[in-house]
Parts: sequence; structure tokens; C-alpha cells
Amino acid sequence: MTPRRRRIRRLLVALGGAWLILLALLYRKPGALPSEPREEIAETLVAEAGTVRDRMRFRDFEYIETRGPGSRYRLRAAEALRYEKEWERKFRLKDVTFESGANGAEPGVRLYAPRAEFSEESKAFRVFDGVEIAGEEARLRGEAFRYEPASHELVSEGPVTAQRGRLVIRADAGTVETREGIVVLSGQVRLRGHADGGEPLDLFSPRVELSHGGKIAAAGADTVVHGATLALRARALERTAEGDGDRLRAEGEALLFLAPSAGRLPGATAASGDVLDLVRDAQGRPVFLEAFAAPGLAEVGLAPGPREPARTARSARFQARFRGGALAEINVPSNLTARESVGPDAPPEGGLRTLTAGSARLTFLPEGRLDVGLFEGGVSLTEGTRAALSGSEATIRGRDDTAVVAGSPAEYRDKEGSLTARSIAYSRREDRIDATGRVRAAFSGERREGLLGGREGGPVFSESDSLRITEGRKKLLLAGSVKAWQKENVLRCETLLVDDGERSLRAERNVRVFLRRDPAARPAGRTGAGAETINASGDVLTHREADRFVRIEGQASLLSGTWQVNADVTDLRLGADRSVEYAEARGSVVLEDRGQKRRGEGSKATWRPTSEVVTLEGSPANAVDGRGNRTSGAILTFRQGRSQVDVETGAVPSETRLRPEGS
Repeated sequence: MTPRRRRIRRLLVALGGAWLILLALLYRKPGALPSEPREEIAETLVAEAGTVRDRMRFRDFEYIETRGPGSRYRLRAAEALRYEKEWERKFRLKDVTFESGANGAEPGVRLYAPRAEFSEESKAFRVFDGVEIAGEEARLRGEAFRYEPASHELVSEGPVTAQRGRLVIRADAGTVETREGIVVLSGQVRLRGHADGGEPLDLFSPRVELSHGGKIAAAGADTVVHGATLALRARALERTAEGDGDRLRAEGEALLFLAPSAGRLPGATAASGDVLDLVRDAQGRPVFLEAFAAPGLAEVGLAPGPREPARTARSARFQARFRGGALAEINVPSNLTARESVGPDAPPEGGLRTLTAGSARLTFLPEGRLDVGLFEGGVSLTEGTRAALSGSEATIRGRDDTAVVAGSPAEYRDKEGSLTARSIAYSRREDRIDATGRVRAAFSGERREGLLGGREGGPVFSESDSLRITEGRKKLLLAGSVKAWQKENVLRCETLLVDDGERSLRAERNVRVFLRRDPAARPAGRTGAGAETINASGDVLTHREADRFVRIEGQASLLSGTWQVNADVTDLRLGADRSVEYAEARGSVVLEDRGQKRRGEGSKATWRPTSEVVTLEGSPANAVDGRGNRTSGAILTFRQGRSQVDVETGAVPSETRLRPEGS
């Protein structure tokens, strides 16, 4: 080997040894810290890293990830420190910004935080030291949040506060869905402030969700909402924008109270059901309310006013409309049960007013009072023990407090009687009953006397085209083809007025009467039927219990047994035992004894059933029998069953004309 080659070889060996020495000097175990940073980058992060080894420090950190067309996020930081921990590469970040949204368009969520820790493998990170998250409509603040890639959510690690418009929310915890910007608050959530329209809003709930378009959803058994005009409690609540106002939808044992508009009735409106759906205007006033329950019943209640009773109603569904914040209309499409408390002017026996129907529609006056209620399908209405009505449909008028029931037939009942008709109107305020169309009635009250002074012993029945009862049931007016009867006593006429206060009766137009009366004691040796029957007719019939007179006027006709008397006026005098003491006919009197074929004419006739005698007076009184024999005198006396006529002259001369036998 030449000397030159030896020198070259020794140089190469020296260089290799120097390189090995240099490598040994530069070698450090994994995780070892450098003596000091080479530049002034991330001094704070280095201090925070402590004993963390294998660090890499740099500025302007940025991480972008797209997972399909609907998920994209971008994580940026002013400074970063990369290190490994437990075989996982991590980043500690300073002055962090996080943006996430759908399809990479406008970010749905923006996050700002002083510090963060990011895992390169799992893509999860944690932000802390005071975090602010801004969505499209809400801002959320908390001490620390962690990002969970599987659910794309930012989850708080403690209490949070949120702001949405003029609403401020505090909660024990919060979660942000980063793709859509939905905020979920949980724990003891309190929302206060003013909604979009400016109305005050105060909400308590275990869980509140804030979504796009002003949507607020709350859930939990203790969910309660307060406002200037309402109080609402439910297991779940959803608030969405609706025109210039909003819509509140409550589910699960929902209960709502609506305060009245100033100076209007009712005092308040309450509603409950499985679901309540309330639409409000920009001022927070109710516009529309729907309440329904399945399979149970929803309930709507109206608070009482100075002259308005409290009302409650139950049905599977209610639909209410409001005008200017005041109740204007309620529709009930299914079976309804309603109750009305006793008003200040109700009679003692009035009691609770109840109503059932298949469907209903109620309208209210501008001041809030009931205007008209329309009910259909098996309507039944009661007022305590005082009255009960039923029919296929009914109308209640709030202005005059009247219920009109129609049907085939409609029916009315109280403790004094009952009636059926095609239409029955009951005015509670005036205590008046009006019925029309094939009216059939029965009266059996304690005050109702026997028909035309007859002995009490059964109810009085009637048929007519119309009927009216007034003055606390004291006056009864029947009209149109009237027929009234009690046992065998029958009265027919066109108009009949019965006044219990005066114990009187008045029948008019085409009056016809059939009476069966127990006679007074008969003379010794005389026998007859156990009771007399009387048929009478005329234009007007009147009866007063105090006078014990039945008077028939205008073409009056009286028929009993074989006797018939026609006159201008006929009076029947009743005895204390309600038997007929006598009958007196006046005017142009015509008397017929059909048993003896006699006829008499005069100015006055008196019939006494006790003695079975009829006296005929005149100037003169005239009588003719079936043979043509004529008798005249001041007073003619006819005796039943005898052909004899007694004549009294007085100031009138008497005259008798006898026709010979066979003439």
C-alpha cells in the first residue's frame, strides 16, 4: 500500500469516529425536554406543557376536516405546541377559533376560547379558560367545553349562560350540535327576557333546546312558562315563530292560564289537556288556542266576572279564537260536558247549571260576555233541581240569558210539571218558559188546583200549539187548539190563561167544556146517577177559585143529562165540596128538556142539580111541550122527569094554551 493510500484511509476512519461521537452527543431519550426554546414561540404553551417531551412549537395552527357533504369543521389557533402522550399525538392550542357548518357554506357555529387541547387521532378537542360559542341566533358562554366527533357536539363541563336576542338563559350544562347550531341546555334551566315580539317571557325547565327560526323547545315535568298575559305548565313545550307572533305548543298534562285584556270579561281563561296549541300576535296576545286529549278529556274554564258565573267545559277537543286578546269564539267538534256556577241573581233552587251536547260553537261579545252558544246532538241542560231541558239542538243567548231547545220533540221538566214541544225557550233571568209546536204538558205541582174547581186527585194535562209560563210559574198561557184535562174533566179552547196567584182561569174562543161533578145530597126518595156530567160551550170561560164561579159568555150553552140551556151568559156556582150548587143562564135564554120534549124561552134560567129543578124567568117566560101546549108567565118551574110546569104570574100575566088530544 502506498503512503498516499494509507493517509486517505486514516482520514476516513477519523471522520467516521467523529460522526459517531457527534451522534452520541446529540442522542436523547423520547420525551426529553430541550435545554431552552430556540425561538420566542409559544412561551406560555411551553410553560403549560411542563415535563411533556418531544414537543414541536409553531404559529398559525389550522386543522380542516370534511366528513361527507353535511359535516365540515375548521380548527385554528394563533399558537400551537405538539407533543405525544400515551402514544397519542396531541396539540395544545392558544387563542382558539372553531367553525363548523353544513356543506362548508356559512358556519353554523363559531367558537372562541383562550386554550384548547386537540387529539390528532380522534379529532376530539377540549376548549377551556372561558369559552364563547356563537350560533346563527344564540351565544353561549361557559368555562370549558369538549368536542365529541361521533355526535358532532360541543358539551360543557359546567354551568353555562346563553343569550338569544333579548332572552338570557342560565343552565347547569349545555350542548351545541355543531352542524346545525342547535343549543341544548339542561339541569335547572332559567330563561328570562323578552321574545321576538317584545312580550315578556320567563321559562323554567330541566331541558331547553334552541333551534333555527326562533324555535325554543323545553322538556321535563317541571316546565313552566310565565308571561305578561299567560302562565303555562307542561311536560314538553315548543315555541316557534308564527307570522308576526309565535306559536306555543305544550304536551303532557298541559295547563294554561290566559290573563284578560284590560276591562274585559271573562276574568281569565284556563285550558288543560294532553296538547295545547296557542298562537299569539306580536304583542303576545292570544289569537288561537286548540286543546285536545286522547283518550281523556281536555278542559276549558272561564273565570267569573261581576255578573258572569264561572264556566268550565270538557271535551276531547276545543278550538278557541281571540279578537284583540279577548275571547271571541269557541268551537267544540266532539262530545261536550259543561258546567256553570250559580250566578249572583240565581234563585235558591237554581244550583249548578250543566250542559251536555254532541258538538258546540260559542261566540262572545267584544267585552267578553257570552253572545250565542249553538249546541247539537243529544243536548241536555239542567239548572240544579229547578229545571231540565233536552233536545236534539239548543241555542243559548247570553244577552237575555235564554236557552232555546229544539227536537222531535224537545223536553222540559221541573218539580211542578213537564212538557214536550218542537221548540222550548227557557229564560232564566225572567223565569219564563215558551214552547211551540205540538206542545204537550203535565202539571202536578203543589199549587196547581183541580181543573175548573174539580177535586184534586191527579195531574192536569194539556195539548196546544204554544205554551208560556211566567211569573215564577204562577201564570200559564196556552194558545192554538188547546185541550186541557184532569181525569174526566176536559176543556177545549183557542186560548187558555191560568193564574195560580189569583187562582183563576180564562179560556177564549170556541170554548168547550166537559165536567163530571159529584152532586150534592139529593132529596129523600130521589135516586140518580152517582155523578152529573156537564157539557158547556161559549166564546169565553172564566173561573175564580175564591168566587167559586165558572162563567161562560157569548153563545153560552150548557148540557147536563136531559137539560140544555143556551144563553148569552151562564154561571156555574160550585159548592164548598166542589159539587155544582146551581147554574144560572142570562140573556136570550133557550131551555130544552129533551126527556120531556119541552122547550122554554126567557131572560134567565136557574138549574139546581140538588132538587133537579129548572126555573125560567122572563117578561114573560114561555114554554112549549112536544104536543104543542104553550105556557107563559113570570116564572116557569120545570121538574126533571115530570111533564108538569109550575107557573108564577107576579107582575106578568100568565097564559096557557092546550091543544086537544089528537089535534
